[in-house]
Amino acid sequence: MSGRANKVATLKRADISADGVWTIASEAREKSNAGSLRLPPLALDIIAAQPRLADNPHVFTGRAQGRRRKSTDKSDKTPPAPPSFNSFSQRKEELDEKLRGIEPWVLHDLRRTAKSLMARAGVRPDISERVLGHAIAGVEGVYDQHSYDAEKADALQRLADLIETILHPPSDNVVAFAEQAPKRQRKAFPSAGGKATH
Repeated sequence: MSGRANKVATLKRADISADGVWTIASEAREKSNAGSLRLPPLALDIIAAQPRLADNPHVFTGRAQGRRRKSTDKSDKTPPAPPSFNSFSQRKEELDEKLRGIEPWVLHDLRRTAKSLMARAGVRPDISERVLGHAIAGVEGVYDQHSYDAEKADALQRLADLIETILHPPSDNVVAFAEQAPKRQRKAFPSAGGKATH
């Protein structure tokens, strides 16, 4: 599982503040990540819908079977940490079964789709790069230390709005034209020569 997929899989409820900001933990030697993201209501609703397991702090929980201890010390008697989601390949196979007829795809395609949809929603490329946690190259990446929190929040809201529109197209997307009155014919006025003109 990639590092970025692991960030979602190991997301803890405590990582999201009361106002919906997800603070993404940094790993040692990690090039970059998105930092803090204000999640749109669509994402927060998905998170809120996940079942809570008593001692498990993760949003997306895994099975207790096969949990590993963090310590390799055999004398350590602390119980293994509650598991996070760890069944990407199995769940993807199940999803593929339901999506028969769709071209083959991989999880990374979801990031490409998000980037493309943000462009379609009018998000600047440099902002969508920051939302996806890509390192900004060159001089800009070195000198521009602004967090872009508001811009990233706007980008995610635009993405969520577009996804919502794709999933639930508005029923009033057909515009009815007002019935036009028939064109009035201009009256004929006699010209100086006595003939009617239009």
